[in-house]
Amino acid sequence: MMDLSSDMASLEDDIQEFNIEKDVRTSLKSQEELDKLTVDETLSDVDRAVYLLSSGQEVQFLSVIHNLPSLLKGWQNESIRRVLPKVKEMLHTAGLDVQLAATEVFTTVAKEELLPIAVYTQHFLRAIITNMNTKEPASSQAWLDTLLSVIPFLPRETVRREVLGLAIAKGQLSQPTASRLSCCSILGAVAVKFDAHIVKKDIVHTVKQLCQDVEHNVRACMCSHLHSVAAALGAEETRKCILDEVVELAGDEESQVREAAMEALLNMTDLLDDDCLVQHVVPLVCKYCEQALQNEDHTMLSVAKNFGRFCHNISKNFNAEQHAWLLSIYRKLCTIGRTPLDLNDGGQDPITLHITPPTPDVTPTPPHQPNPEKMEDYLECRRLSAYNFPAVVVFCLTESFEHELLECASLLCTDADPQVRKHFASGLHEVAQSLEALAYLVQPHLVLLLRERHVPGVLDACLRRLPDTLTAVIIRGNLADNKVNGVTELIGALLAALSRLEQQWPSVWRPLETLVTHLRRLPDVITSDQIYYKFAPIIFKLLTTNHYLPVRQAAASTVCVFIRHNRKMEQRREMWDRLIQDLCYSRNYRNRNLFFDACRHMMALFSRSFFKEHLFEHVLGLFNDPVPNVRLCLCKILPSMKGLLKLPKDRSLHGQLETNVRKLLSSEKDRDVSIAIRTTILELDRTEVAMESLTAQHHVDVDLQDQRKEEEELMLLQQELKNKDEDARSLRSHGSSHSSSSVGKAMANRSDKKKKRNNSVQSSTQSSLLKVNGKDKEKSRSLHQLDSRSNPGYPQQREGILANATGSGISSVLYNLGSSTSPRSLPNHFATHSSYLTGANNPANQGPSTALGHKGPPFHGQQMGQTRSSPLSASAGFIGSIPIAQPNQPTSSTHQTNKTTRKTDRRKASALSHQNTASQDEPRTRKDSTGSASSTGSGSRKGHQALRRKGSLPGSPIGASSNRTRKEKNAR
Repeated sequence: MMDLSSDMASLEDDIQEFNIEKDVRTSLKSQEELDKLTVDETLSDVDRAVYLLSSGQEVQFLSVIHNLPSLLKGWQNESIRRVLPKVKEMLHTAGLDVQLAATEVFTTVAKEELLPIAVYTQHFLRAIITNMNTKEPASSQAWLDTLLSVIPFLPRETVRREVLGLAIAKGQLSQPTASRLSCCSILGAVAVKFDAHIVKKDIVHTVKQLCQDVEHNVRACMCSHLHSVAAALGAEETRKCILDEVVELAGDEESQVREAAMEALLNMTDLLDDDCLVQHVVPLVCKYCEQALQNEDHTMLSVAKNFGRFCHNISKNFNAEQHAWLLSIYRKLCTIGRTPLDLNDGGQDPITLHITPPTPDVTPTPPHQPNPEKMEDYLECRRLSAYNFPAVVVFCLTESFEHELLECASLLCTDADPQVRKHFASGLHEVAQSLEALAYLVQPHLVLLLRERHVPGVLDACLRRLPDTLTAVIIRGNLADNKVNGVTELIGALLAALSRLEQQWPSVWRPLETLVTHLRRLPDVITSDQIYYKFAPIIFKLLTTNHYLPVRQAAASTVCVFIRHNRKMEQRREMWDRLIQDLCYSRNYRNRNLFFDACRHMMALFSRSFFKEHLFEHVLGLFNDPVPNVRLCLCKILPSMKGLLKLPKDRSLHGQLETNVRKLLSSEKDRDVSIAIRTTILELDRTEVAMESLTAQHHVDVDLQDQRKEEEELMLLQQELKNKDEDARSLRSHGSSHSSSSVGKAMANRSDKKKKRNNSVQSSTQSSLLKVNGKDKEKSRSLHQLDSRSNPGYPQQREGILANATGSGISSVLYNLGSSTSPRSLPNHFATHSSYLTGANNPANQGPSTALGHKGPPFHGQQMGQTRSSPLSASAGFIGSIPIAQPNQPTSSTHQTNKTTRKTDRRKASALSHQNTASQDEPRTRKDSTGSASSTGSGSRKGHQALRRKGSLPGSPIGASSNRTRKEKNAR
C-alpha cells in the first residue's frame, strides 16, 4: 500500500511539472557564448575565415574547412598566404570530426585541380604525410586513404620524390606493424605510376620482404596489392619475380593469407600464359577448393565467392576430369548446410519441380551433415553459390546443363533462405540466355519464383529482368513446342504475381510498377488474344483503382502498348474506347489527369492521323473541366497536339483548338491556370503547323516516322481482313468440322423458315392479284419473278448479302472495320458542372454497348425507331435487307380493290422485312435519361456516333465499369 501511495505522489509531482511555465531562456546560449559566436558582418570571407580559425569554436572550424575550396577559387593567393597556415596549425590539435572533414576537402582540391601541382605539394601533400603519423588510428587511416586518393592526380616525379622514399622507409622490419601495413598500401598505389625498370629496381625488393613478414596480416595486405605491382612489371617479369611468392603464400598456414593469395592469382590471370596457368594455377585452385571444403574455415566462403571467377578466368585450362571435379565441388557448395530431409522435401515451396535424375557417370553428391556452430557460414556459402550460378552455367557445357546443374538450380530456387532465392532470381535471365535453345528447362524455376508468396524482395529480383527472361525461355527456348502447357503456366504465374502484389503486398508498390511496366514486352512473346483476355482486364483495373500514381502511370503506358500491338480491330477499338471512358470521362479528376499521360503515349506509338481521329476532340472536351488541376495539365499537352496538325487538311481541328484556347484565356478564373495558359499560348505561337504542299516534297525524320506508323497500321488492318477471309473460306470448305456443321444446320433451318415465309407471301400476293384482276394468267406470277423482272440482279444480290450476314459470324466485324467511333459528335460533358456525367450528357446513358462497353459503328440506313417489335421496311441501306421493286399494279376503280391492294403490299413488305432481319441479331432498345428510345445493339444514329457506354457483352474479358449512375445501379 505504501508503494502505491508513493507512486501516486510521484505521478502527481510529474503532472505538476507539466503545468509549471518554464523559462525558455534557460535553453538558449548565454551572452558570453553568443559574443564568441558573433562575427562582424563587414569582414570579408578571407578575414572572417582567419578570425574563426584564430578564436573560434570547433563548429566554426568545420565551417571554414568546408568553405576552403570556395576561398581558393575566389581569393587564391590571399587564401594560401593567410588561411592555409592557420588550417595546418589548427589540424594538430583538432578533433576527429575536423580531421575527417579536412581529408575530404584535401581530396576535392586535388581532383578539381584548384591549385598548381607545386603549390598543392607544398601546402597540402606534405600536410597529408605529416598527419598520417597521428596517434589516433581512425585519423591516421583517414589521412592514409587521402594520400592513396590523391596519388593518381600527382605527376610521376612528385610521387617518386615525396612518396616513394617515405613508403620504402615505412616498410622496414624495424618499423611498427601499422607502418608496414601502410607501406603495403602505398607501394600498391605508386607502382602503377612507374615503368617496369623502376618498379623492379626500387619496389620489388621491399615487396618480397613484406611477403615474408612475420605478421600474417602484413603478408595478407601485401598479397592484396600484388596485382598492381604485377601490372607494372609486365607478363615476363611477373612470372620471374611475383608468381613464386604468390604460390608460396597460397599454401600459408593462415587462412587469411591463403584467401588473399587466391585473390591475387585471379587478378593476375591475364598476365600469365596458358602453360603457366596449367602448371601452377589450376592445380593450386583445385587444392585450395578441396582444402577449404575439408576444413570448413573462412576460405570456404572465399571459394564460394570466387567460384564464378574460377570458371570464367581459367575455364579453358581445365581438362575434362578437372572440369567434372569442379562442378561436383559446386554442387556441394549448393547443398552445404542443408539436411537430407530438406533435400528430399525439395525446399519450402509446395510446387514440385520435375528434375531429371543425374546420369550414372555423374557422381551423386553425398548428404552433408551440417555443423550447428557454422550454420551462418553455410548459409552465406549458399548465397554466394546462388550469386555465381550464371557463371557456372557458362562454364558448364549447354548440353550438360540438364544432368549437371538442373538439380542445383531446383535446390537454390527452393531454398528456405530468401536471400538465396533472391540471388538466384537476379541471375535467372543470364542463365536463360546462356542456355539458348535449352532455355525452356528453367521454365519451372521461373514459374516458381513468380509464385513467391513469402518475401516480396524475391519476386522483385525476378521481375527486374523479366522481359529478357521471357524472351529467352519462350522464343529462344521454343517453349510452346518443347513443353506442353508451358506458356499457359507462365501466364498463370504472371497473373498470380499481379494478384499477390496488388492484394497480399499492397504497400510494396515498386515491384508492381516494375511488373506492369515490363508487361509492355508481352506482345513479343505471346499472342494478342492471350493479352486481351488475360492481362487487359487486370491492367484496366489497376488503371483506375490502384492507390499509387507510378503504378497507374505504368498501367496507362502498358494499355497503350497493348492497343498498338493487338491484331484485331474490334479488340483494339474496345480497348481504346475503354481507355477513353475510364480516364477522359471518369468522375475522378485524377483519372482525367492520367488521360493526358495516356495521350502522350498514344502520340508516341500511333500515327498522327490515328490520334487526330480518335483522341483529339476528346482532349478538347476537357477545356470545360470543372477541376483546375485538369485544366492545368491540359495546358501542357496543347503544344504537342498542335504539332500533329497539318494544314489545310486539319483546318477544322486547328480552329477548334484556337477557339477553346481563346475561350479559356478569357474565362479562366484560377490564377495558376491563367498563368499556365498564357505560357502555353507563347509555346503555341512558337509551334509551327506543317503544310501539306511543303511537307509532301521535303520529308523530315518526324514525317518519315509518322508515315511508317501509318503504313504499319494499314498493313495490320489488311492482314486482319486477309486472315478473316481465309478463315471464312476454310469454314465453308471444311464442312466436316464441328463449327462448320453447326453453321450449316443453322443455315438450313433459316433457309427452311425463309422458304415458308416466301411461300406465304407468294400465296397472299397471288390471291390478291386474282381478286384484283380476276384473270387466271396472274396465278403463275410470283414475288420472285416480280423482283427479278424489276431488278435483274436481285438473286445475286440476295445470295451475297445473306452470305455476308451469316457466314462464319464475321459480318459485324467486317462492317466495324469500315467505320470507327468518331469523337467529333461527342456532347460536351463539362458544359454544366452540376450535371457532370450524371444526366443525358453522360456517355453511360447514351447508346448501346459492346464487349468493352462502348457503342459500335452504325449500320447504314438504320433509324432510331427500329425495334424488335417494329422492324423497318426493307431498304437497300440496311444490312441484310433486299431491295424490293414494286410490281406494276393494275388500276382499279373500286375503293375495296385499292384497300385490299394496300393491305397486301403492307403484309408483303412486313413479311419480307421479317425475313431479312432474321439473318442478323436485332438490337434491343432502351430509354435514355431523356426518355427517348435508343438502340442497344451495335448500331447508332447516323451522323451522331457517341462514345459507347461502359458495359460488356457476354464473352468480353473486360467487364462493365463501375462508373454507373445511381439511377442505373438502382435499376439493376
